[in-house]
Amino acid sequence: MSTAPPEISTETQTIWESVLGIIKENINIRSYNTWFAPIDILNIDSDYMELQVPNQFFSEWIENHYAKLLKNAVTQTLGESRKIKYYVEDGPLNNTSPYEETEHQENTVHLNAPSKSNYTSSPFYTRINERYLFDNFVIGDNNRFAVAASRAIADNLGKSHYNPLIIYGGTGLGKTHLIQAIGNSVLQKAPGTTVYYASSETFTSHFINAIQQNNVSNFSQFYRSCDLLLLDDIHFFSNKGKTQEEFFHTFNDLHQNGKHIVLTSDRPINELEALEERLISRFKWGLVVDIQPPDYETRLAILRNKCDESELDIPGDVLEYLAVNLEDNVRELEGALTKILAQVTFTAAEPTLNLARQIVKEIAKPDKQFLNIDTIMEHVASHYGLSPDRLRAKIRKKDIVIARQVAMYLSKELTKHTLVTIGLHFGGRDHATVLHSIEKVIKTMQEDDAFKQRVNAMKKHLSYNR
Repeated sequence: MSTAPPEISTETQTIWESVLGIIKENINIRSYNTWFAPIDILNIDSDYMELQVPNQFFSEWIENHYAKLLKNAVTQTLGESRKIKYYVEDGPLNNTSPYEETEHQENTVHLNAPSKSNYTSSPFYTRINERYLFDNFVIGDNNRFAVAASRAIADNLGKSHYNPLIIYGGTGLGKTHLIQAIGNSVLQKAPGTTVYYASSETFTSHFINAIQQNNVSNFSQFYRSCDLLLLDDIHFFSNKGKTQEEFFHTFNDLHQNGKHIVLTSDRPINELEALEERLISRFKWGLVVDIQPPDYETRLAILRNKCDESELDIPGDVLEYLAVNLEDNVRELEGALTKILAQVTFTAAEPTLNLARQIVKEIAKPDKQFLNIDTIMEHVASHYGLSPDRLRAKIRKKDIVIARQVAMYLSKELTKHTLVTIGLHFGGRDHATVLHSIEKVIKTMQEDDAFKQRVNAMKKHLSYNR
């Protein structure tokens, strides 16, 4: 029997990504990439969540090993449970009748899914998420340069001097979205271009499997045949000597043949531990850009953009509450909004400020610190009879410098922000300046008891008024 493929809404996809986020936090990365990354969402209704998996073995394995985890993740996201129904790709990738249902499986339906390009049948291929576009990537001061560099690659593939392009930043700030946006942009302009995306974990897993199956030559040929290689999380290569060696040769081959490479990392390349110096040297050939945590205005814009996509009206005070209290991680921010959207859609709940507070508490880690840098800056500035803008400005007057250094010190003591992030809040100062300021305050506290008491009083006040 044949049925038309359901149209996957933005809201449905967003809910599924939230489910995946919960799952990813509860299993190791290899298991996640093996059993959940290949799954696509098809539909959600009041009774079922319908998922597409590569084959029937997948559905049986998930049911036997991860059924409870999947069920809990769905319930946590939607606020109520759903039955899971699996669809399975089961035929040639270019089959023009994509949805053929068998009569033998109660929970598993076989699909023949068409392919967009002739290389998707490779066992090493990983799909780019078509939702990751430049058009729906919210730009702020925290990522403007990274976006500009990414667009330069997409617009001038094979001609840009930025090769490789390396984008680094913390978890959940949009690195994966951005590099896949490059791939989608290239494919839109030149559909025949060979674009491969994979995480470094997946690259390593493919390489290990190739060794076990004695087909390393096929693996090498596959990865070296692309026009654009997008590789996520290169910090995962640390301490993996054989994988680093294989990637070194892959990198050289692509670079020498004018092919482009885009990489992401969770830290600057000089801080990548246990990575071979020859790889670090190659990475320095290109351009390294960073993505910082978004400021309040950008966080609010991200939330409003998501609301526009879902076509649901969420009150401004709810969005503002999320933007103020979830400041470190875009994925966490979007996850909170997804929970609100799910509650509104599936339980007819009202999108109130109380609901937002409840969801923030559920999402935040037990030791989550809601005290933010701006609050610290305002308190310290007030203590010294200054405005916060004076601490951000390029002013070297002694009283302002001291206040700025104290605010930086307290920001490091009372939040989990990195030195880079703290510097960004203080007028874009670099991490070396922040470190010097912190060390200066510590030294002065050791030498001046009155100064120490003053700083500790501010610290105590801020700690008690979180």
